[in-house]
Amino acid sequence: MHEKEVISTNQFIWMLFCIITSFTGLHVIRLVIFQARRDAWLSVILAWVLDVLLAVVYAYMGIRFPGQNMIQYSMTILGKRLGKIIGISFPIFFLLVSSILQRGLSIILNTVFFPKTPEALIIISSYLVVSYAVLKGIESIGRVCEILGPFFLFSCIVLFLFFIPDIKIDRLKPQLEAGLYPALTGTPLILSFIGICIIMGMYIPICNHPENGFTAKFTAVSLGTFVILSLVISTIGIFSYPQAKNMINVSLELTRFVHLGDFFERVEAIWLMIIIGAAITASASMIWAFSVGISQIVGLNTYKPLVLPAILVSFVIGITSFKNSLDLVNFSLYSYPLMAILVETGLEMFLFFAALILKKKG
Repeated sequence: MHEKEVISTNQFIWMLFCIITSFTGLHVIRLVIFQARRDAWLSVILAWVLDVLLAVVYAYMGIRFPGQNMIQYSMTILGKRLGKIIGISFPIFFLLVSSILQRGLSIILNTVFFPKTPEALIIISSYLVVSYAVLKGIESIGRVCEILGPFFLFSCIVLFLFFIPDIKIDRLKPQLEAGLYPALTGTPLILSFIGICIIMGMYIPICNHPENGFTAKFTAVSLGTFVILSLVISTIGIFSYPQAKNMINVSLELTRFVHLGDFFERVEAIWLMIIIGAAITASASMIWAFSVGISQIVGLNTYKPLVLPAILVSFVIGITSFKNSLDLVNFSLYSYPLMAILVETGLEMFLFFAALILKKKG
């Protein structure tokens, strides 16, 4: 029997929002603009619609199999042996996401803020905080997100209000210049990152109101989509598409653009706080989900002995798989979306239809 952890619906929402915020602050905006051009805003809206539909499936499965996460109901639906083979894909995916997130964070911090600091030292420091957070438990992570999440949202809204006077709508035109193709190809890309919120399948069983799973996901993704959409429109409207697609980090460049006279400058310090806080809490959630999932597959009574090994594996993956920012960007643009859509949508839809056909319930 695993240790009982409980989160509130409010914590559920803000943990998902912090996950979306973490990737938004790193490189997602640049990628979707590069892929969808001036129609990036349309890709974001289409991805939001698809993700909301996917949330319905995850919420339904959480209710159909009460008290079980996606790893557990994989074994309930398919049997222990096949269920473990399918179910292990979810924790492996969460571990990969953590590696991508921490590597992206270390690269941007090393490149922009701490060029003389060894990159390995930055990522090790980050992982030490992540490991501490995971060992304290998901309840502690939830309480931190409950504080940081509203601050992140408020900061993004304030920054967007500063951007508005400098946004030139003409730079968003012409719309659909190359037809629907750019917007449609940009949709799976942004969906693959928003879709990381499939971790809701791990949160629902430990939520004090599991029936609120869809409400929590809908609220978090809608708030996250608003932030992404405002950044996409601001980036293209201020810098134009040709310049924005070549920026290292568009959200950072936007914050550097903000100033109010001579007394309100260096707003990138706020961005730095947001991105570090969101990245650490999001990574902690991913490592927690991986550790819980693997412990359930191998039959352990607690996930905590797996936390430090998970941290080590995630660190090794991040350091050895991506030598520089170009490697990470290429992986995020071409390989990651295919893997993510397969796990986030393909596996869950397979389990959904298998449960219906085999008439399995929790």
